[in-house]
Amino acid sequence: MSRKIFTFKNKRHMPKFLAWVLAFLLKLYAWTFRVRIVDLDGAIQRASEHRGVVFALWHNRILFSSVLIPKKVLTNCVVLISASRDGEYIATLVKCFGLSSIRGSSSKGGAQALLELGKALSSGTSTALTVDGPRGPKYTVHSGAAVLSRTIGAPIVPFAINAKKYWQLKSWDRMQIPKPFTRLDIVFGDALHIAPEESNEDANERLKNALLAITDDGDKNN
Repeated sequence: MSRKIFTFKNKRHMPKFLAWVLAFLLKLYAWTFRVRIVDLDGAIQRASEHRGVVFALWHNRILFSSVLIPKKVLTNCVVLISASRDGEYIATLVKCFGLSSIRGSSSKGGAQALLELGKALSSGTSTALTVDGPRGPKYTVHSGAAVLSRTIGAPIVPFAINAKKYWQLKSWDRMQIPKPFTRLDIVFGDALHIAPEESNEDANERLKNALLAITDDGDKNN
């Protein structure tokens, strides 16, 4: 048994049958949640009309994002996923929810990934990325979202998935796992528009404040 587990952990790709099993279990688990969606600025409508937006979220809220985000957003959205082996597993899993992905991060393939995301936005496809991922620090905004918004002219929409009760892992991002039957608020904040003359530092600070404003987290300042 231990040898089989070791063999799988060193594979580059997740077996498709396992991805479908995990996707089914995530959906089954998510059915226990009591979900409320708050859309402060009509982001869902904009995305469903093929007017691309840059959805920005924290890394520790991604676990159920593919399951809980409205279908009319998911069907017109491409997500940025790390080029690492763990990212390959995630990319295989999100395909089960109808999501396409572009691979890259600040440490590997980031420039090419931003070009591909920009092409998607230009065609009216929305994009989603974790602004503090894939390695943090937690609740620190990197410049990818600002660069995309400024280059393409697409607004950034911060969103957060807030669980009333959750378990918290000891990973760098303090990944949150909502507890069964808890209440979940999915909050889409006001859209941010990045002016050509605005620096990445100022844009990142604005986005960080906007995200923190809709983030329900007892240790969000830690």
